Amino acid sequence: MTGDAAARLGQRRFLIGFALLLGAILVLAAIGAIIGDAPEPPPDCQPGTECGGPPGGEAGASRVPAASGPAPTSPVTLPPGTVGIRAGVPWTSTDHGFEFEYSELWAVDSSDGSRADLVFQGPADAVLIVASVPAAEASPEAYADRWFGIIGEEAHDLRADRSGKNAILGPEIGFIDGVGRTYAGTWSSPQAATIPIGVSLVTASDGRTTVAVVLVVWNPDGEVGSTWRQHAVRGTAELVLKTFRWGPSS
Repeated sequence: MTGDAAARLGQRRFLIGFALLLGAILVLAAIGAIIGDAPEPPPDCQPGTECGGPPGGEAGASRVPAASGPAPTSPVTLPPGTVGIRAGVPWTSTDHGFEFEYSELWAVDSSDGSRADLVFQGPADAVLIVASVPAAEASPEAYADRWFGIIGEEAHDLRADRSGKNAILGPEIGFIDGVGRTYAGTWSSPQAATIPIGVSLVTASDGRTTVAVVLVVWNPDGEVGSTWRQHAVRGTAELVLKTFRWGPSS
């Protein structure tokens, strides 16, 4: 190799080495710039302070975004005794303050401050009586006995109905457990005619007032559609028991 060739080869090696060194310096500078622009990691949480965490929270946490819109309001509470949508026609006792509703298949025939007598408007003869006395005057058992005697004045053979089909299950008035009885007998009319009757009787007390709901159905075993008359009429009278609201405590 001549002296000129060796000199040129040495210069080429020097230029290549310089270029590689300069490239390495530029790469390191770029990496440093990227690291310098990265955000600092969040500080450790200190007791008693709020601090953020990684997106999505801890492992297993829900990543569903929070619902937008106004904050939920607290439920509206109604004052005691407030009545919403009515199921029937209301009647209120002026003596004892209780109230009940009856369907349009019934109509008030007579009433006073403590009693309402309703007459059935459908294809049957029936009366529905809602009556009350102060609790100090009669317990539910005693009031049921009293009404047995009142009806027995017109149905002398009145007796307990032992048939299961007319039994009163879970007797209550206005969600207060009470006494339930059913009777059967024959009603004597002023013309000396006798007609079979069926009686359904429920009594209960809230400690201030004792109430009786008495249903009397004439010819109770007569057919009405696919059922018997006493069962069909009693179904229309149950609204009184379900909507009954006892009077105020004061």
